[in-house]
Amino acid sequence: MAETSGRAALSRAKQQQILEGAQALFLEAGYERACLDVVASRAGVSKATIYSHFQDKKALFVACASAQSASMREDVLKLLQASSGDLERDLLQIGETAMRYVLSRPAIALRRVIVGEASRFPELGQALWEDGACSMRTSFADFLRRWADAGALGIDDLSSAAGHFFALCRGELYFQVELGVVPEPSDEQIRQTVRGAVDVFLRAYRA
Repeated sequence: MAETSGRAALSRAKQQQILEGAQALFLEAGYERACLDVVASRAGVSKATIYSHFQDKKALFVACASAQSASMREDVLKLLQASSGDLERDLLQIGETAMRYVLSRPAIALRRVIVGEASRFPELGQALWEDGACSMRTSFADFLRRWADAGALGIDDLSSAAGHFFALCRGELYFQVELGVVPEPSDEQIRQTVRGAVDVFLRAYRA
């Protein structure tokens, strides 16, 4: 049993090494020019080891993106599962938590890589959409359903309403950050943007 646990721990450590080396290279060189030989060298593993953990370069890229946003997803899911009992407060916390990640430099840098490769590798965007945005929207729709069942919200299409919420939270601030107009948004800018998003969302959907 101890030997099996040791092998599993070693495997997780190697995966982390690979992900850290790969993420740095993807952001530096882009998806197409990123070479798995370089990833292996930076991670201190063999190329065969990479293939033993990840099917191909696309799977590695998606895993890097998923790992990067893992803490944000966990934090948002905790908020979704443990409601404070105050809908407005919950929405503010969820929106601010998500936007602090979305507007962070690593997340913006990764999005630029994806957009830059979209015409040649549309499957990357599709895979990341399914792994990230769709998964989060489904979880948030379940959260909205509970409030709708309690009579606080009047929503016919929960999935669309979930999409509306996160689109509102991004607001103009997201595009300003993406274009470099606002290099690094302040907490106050994020709070104000999410505050406006929650106000509009509740005016549209409050029962």
